[in-house]
Order: sequence, then C-alpha cells, then structure tokens
Amino acid sequence: MEFLKSIGRAVGEAASYLGEKNRRAAQLNRIRAVIRCQEKAAEKEYLALGRYYYHSLRDKENPVTEGHCASLDQIERALDSALDQLEKFYGSQEEAREEVTLEDVQVFDEDPTAPAEAPAPGETASPAQQPAPSTDAGAPAEGPAPQQASQAPAEEGTDLPFEG
Repeated sequence: MEFLKSIGRAVGEAASYLGEKNRRAAQLNRIRAVIRCQEKAAEKEYLALGRYYYHSLRDKENPVTEGHCASLDQIERALDSALDQLEKFYGSQEEAREEVTLEDVQVFDEDPTAPAEAPAPGETASPAQQPAPSTDAGAPAEGPAPQQASQAPAEEGTDLPFEG
C-alpha cells in the first residue's frame, strides 16, 4: 500500500510542477505580447513624429537630416510615377472591355413542357418532339422500358448526431 501512496505523491508532484511551468510560460507570453504591442505603438509614434518633422520642421541647412529628406523626396517621386503607370494600365484595360447587355436576348413565350406538334408525314420526330410512352395499368409500354429515378427518402440522415 505504501508503494501506491509513493506513486500517487510522485504523480501529484509532477502535475504541480507541470502546472507551475505552464503558468510561468503563460505569464512570459503575456509579458512578451505587451512588449511587442508597446514596441509597435512606439514605432507608430516615431513615424508620426518623423512625418511631422518632414512636413513642418524640415531644415534644408541641416546636413544630418537633409540627406534623409532628399531620399524621401526621391522615393515619393518614384512612388508617384509607379502609381501613374498603374493608373494608365488599368485605365487602358477598362476602355478595351466589351460591355455586355441583355438587349439581344430573345424571349420565348412557349411552355417548354407543352407537347410539340406532330411531324409531317415522312419526317421523323426528334427525341424532344416524341410523346412520352403511356402505360395502361398492367400493359407493358412499347419501346425501351422507361427508367425510373430512384428517389431518396425525404428525411434521409435525420438520425445523424452532427445535424441539428
């Protein structure tokens, strides 16, 4: 009996050790997430401050910052040029497109399920114009036997556990 108690204690200690280890890992992950969030917030603020400086406080006499500002000017010009080319590309595609309308669509007022007229003597009726074979009660139909579609029960699969 003492053997089972010692195994139980060992399992309990291992479980508490794993629980503590998981709590520490979760706490470290939360701290890392806060750090990442704060770093992103600081980066956004630095970008906003840089934009403000670039647009409002730019000093053309300062050799330290003017190199960076000149690079930004060049990047802006290249970006504007690329956007203009993109706009020309998509603008030319829209002009070449054909507009589809429904003006030339014909409307048929005939019922497609209505029986068709009988063919003239000497002509053979197309399969769409042939009347469906009629069957009397117990009398076999002439020609090939009609294929009956097998229909699934109306409530098939209602006893499945994953359906509500």
